[in-house]
Amino acid sequence: MSEPVLTIDHLGVNFRTSDGGMVQAVADVSLDLYDREVLAIVGESGSGKSVSAMSVLGLLPPNAETSGSIRLGNMELLNADESVLSQVRGRRISMVFQDPFGALDPVFTVGFQLREMLKRHFPKMTRAERKERAVELLRTVDLPEPDKRVSSYPHQLSGGQAQRVVIAMALACDPEVLIADEPTTALDVTVQREILDVLMRLREEVGVAVLMITHDMGVVADVADRVVVMRHGRVEETQGVRSLFASPRAEYTRELLEAVPRLKAEPRPTVSAEDPVLKVERISVEYKRRLHTVTAVDSASLTVRPGEVTALVGESGSGKSTIGKAIIGLAPVRDGSIWVDGVDAVNSSGKELRKLRKRIGVVFQNPLGALDPRLTIGEATGEPLRVHRKLRGPALEAKVHELLDSVELPRAWAERFPHELSGGQRQRVSIARAVSLDPVLLIADEPTSALDVSVQATVLELFRKVQQELRFACLFVSHDLAVVDELADHVAVMHHGKIIEHGLRTDVLKNPQHGYTRRLLEAAPVPDPVQQRKHRLAHVAAK
Repeated sequence: MSEPVLTIDHLGVNFRTSDGGMVQAVADVSLDLYDREVLAIVGESGSGKSVSAMSVLGLLPPNAETSGSIRLGNMELLNADESVLSQVRGRRISMVFQDPFGALDPVFTVGFQLREMLKRHFPKMTRAERKERAVELLRTVDLPEPDKRVSSYPHQLSGGQAQRVVIAMALACDPEVLIADEPTTALDVTVQREILDVLMRLREEVGVAVLMITHDMGVVADVADRVVVMRHGRVEETQGVRSLFASPRAEYTRELLEAVPRLKAEPRPTVSAEDPVLKVERISVEYKRRLHTVTAVDSASLTVRPGEVTALVGESGSGKSTIGKAIIGLAPVRDGSIWVDGVDAVNSSGKELRKLRKRIGVVFQNPLGALDPRLTIGEATGEPLRVHRKLRGPALEAKVHELLDSVELPRAWAERFPHELSGGQRQRVSIARAVSLDPVLLIADEPTSALDVSVQATVLELFRKVQQELRFACLFVSHDLAVVDELADHVAVMHHGKIIEHGLRTDVLKNPQHGYTRRLLEAAPVPDPVQQRKHRLAHVAAK
């Protein structure tokens, strides 16, 4: 085998705390990345995946202390001077982050940002050459109409388009190594497939080695050559992707693979025959722009009964989240009606709507953004009870403790702040807060998409337990079809603002009637390298 492009040897990372203590993030990590290889690093949140990747480019905060070695070829990168690292970052090693909109500057066009990247690393390149190269890079990552998109601002792009721009920027200087940190986590399955197609094609055409950090085992099965499994800052095992899925050596790897949701579409008992809690009847939602009107939802109808979960699936921009917003009065309904527990949610008076909204809980995708960082967990969980039910003192404290018990969090954690909890723990707090007023309807908008598989499995199990106890109706917005299969009773598929297919979960997932639904199912990665390889070959042959 050839010499590795990148070598991490016995890496250790500790963080100094404000009280003078030390927290170990990475204990002893060693790995090799070879030319044109896709090496996936998987593990739970807090396992040290991203810290290890950030160490490669010297992007750790000032309170970090490192040991070991990181070599790019024969060049030592760990604790290297800033002058050395500035020549490596973007030039020889590039990074693609999870959130493309956070990585792009909203003030400048994508073309300007690409040209600035080129100007920084290739000062002799003329302005005309930089302009031509920027368009060429956008064309390389299959961005539609690159000549026009080069003048677009980040907010004018979809999530998938923005991620293509970030990949184009990462490839601008023909790097030897591309570090991709959860590059497809927040994308729906069809866009995710397109981004993975771009990465795989560029791996062959450009010859870049890819270090991919992900918690999606379907993505691992689809694109990885080898897999590094991390836990508690250590490498549990390293294997070829087929060997790892077929015969994992470490007990933790087996647990990780068992936690991965798989799309089976097996029948379950019918949940409810009661009258619907939620009735959405032919609603249309329009947003007025200066020169035109955008229709986000077009004549959509669905119902959800007590104790039932109806999943809304579809691509980004299909109108899924807009329906959820319309139900709670955050989107302008032009036509149609929405009834929640017998109350007209569109035309009722302000007083009636305020009473109704107390009975609707919402769980958002990003729990850190949904929780006030200034409030403790106890204060955040108890806030709806304090505001709407006027609970105070021991009565409020007792109810908060009861809610924390229901989501299996220690009562003592009521004194902690959101930043002191992991992503899965914060999402439990969000669920506790959402059900604090005993809602008749709960709207869950991508509540598990940012969680790793083992935490996701725990949160889904908790979600089912809480719903069985409280029997609220649930509208579950998701792009993860395996999660939908595990949780939902009915599935509604949205495309360009319309609900194109709606029925029992088993009917929609096992025997889809619409071509778009079939494409969604075909695009979902399967956590099995052999089967996923067949899917990819069939997909490539069909293009």
